[in-house]
Amino acid sequence: MTGWVAVALDVGSAMTRLALSGPGGAPVVASRPTPGTGLAVFLSKLLEAGRAKAPGAISGMTVTVPEAWLDGTAEGVRAYERLRRTVLEELGWPRVTWLGQAACVAAEALHRGPARRPDAGPVLVCDLGARTVGAALCDTGGRTLRVTSVAVAEGGGTAFDTAVAASYTGPPPAAGFSALFDGARTRHGRRAAVVLPRAWTHPRYREAPVYRIGDTDITAGTLITAFSSTAATLKDVVARALSGAAPPATIAVAGRFGVFPLVSRVLLDELSPPEPPLVLGPAAAVRGALRIASGGLSVAEPARPAVTLPLYRIKHGLMEVREVPLDPSADFAVQDGYPMLVEVTGTTAPFDVRVDGRDVTVRPPDLPPGPYRVGLRPSHARPGVLVLAPAAGGEPCHCPIDPPMDREAR
Repeated sequence: MTGWVAVALDVGSAMTRLALSGPGGAPVVASRPTPGTGLAVFLSKLLEAGRAKAPGAISGMTVTVPEAWLDGTAEGVRAYERLRRTVLEELGWPRVTWLGQAACVAAEALHRGPARRPDAGPVLVCDLGARTVGAALCDTGGRTLRVTSVAVAEGGGTAFDTAVAASYTGPPPAAGFSALFDGARTRHGRRAAVVLPRAWTHPRYREAPVYRIGDTDITAGTLITAFSSTAATLKDVVARALSGAAPPATIAVAGRFGVFPLVSRVLLDELSPPEPPLVLGPAAAVRGALRIASGGLSVAEPARPAVTLPLYRIKHGLMEVREVPLDPSADFAVQDGYPMLVEVTGTTAPFDVRVDGRDVTVRPPDLPPGPYRVGLRPSHARPGVLVLAPAAGGEPCHCPIDPPMDREAR
């Protein structure tokens, strides 16, 4: 008998990573570039390849969600919905738990860092991916993790690569600059780790070559200049995540671009932690998600406002109001055990939801008439994003919910 296998999935814009609890407790991690199309087939084959190394019945699956998808914008929730539809409907994977990446990285930091004891205190997670830079403050009291604040901005590895490519003055590489630049970083990683922090502090070292592509050297100064906008973004999201609080003793750095040597240098300069940041690498989120799925830690839902949808009907000649709760952990709202449907009869008029007992007007675009399922997707920047999905199938409509305003501010 092979036993039960926990599975964790992290679908990033550049790479997709799958982790399974392998024999003897050692995780099996598989990574592949994320395809532009055919995600369902791709994930199915990736899971098949992973289960060849970690056979057994799947006990459950944990899927990490980038914090950028939880920013409360329609674009973010559309990306979230595409993955949910792929996993739940196209693949039909059962028992799926959805977690934000920050909590998963914090779980990995507690396991691998010197602060692995249960009373380690808060962890500041800095996640630098291909397209975004994020920071999150995580409370790690006891065996439970809770994300208390999040800040995300555009930036990251792709912006840095573009800036370096624009400064390259050598002959055009036949294989393309990106491939050669990746190879140079792999070959000269140790040199970069020594030269770049020194050049960051002492400008006289900025002419020192770091990477060599063909016959052309890329100097420390060129790399520092290309990194400057990402450094500013990192400082900004960290300041917003801390929101005036003192920085915690433990700082965890994750993401594809988090391994760049100057990321830790910026955090050391800005926050002066007692220990250097833990550089966990691009697979930190999926490894942490697997630890959570295996029962080592649990994640508490962040404190969110209560969102309800008031439904009106005439009963015995009187107007009756019933407030149906919208739960961001559920796919769609239910009423008396059945999916709740809202009938759209023509041009969609604004309607109210209630946020912590206060009316907030939502203005969806014009929708085709018919019944719609109603759901709520989580957001760290607003009460949530309302989802109106045609009951007969089709693309859902996403409506960000604004925070309630004080009467004096209206």
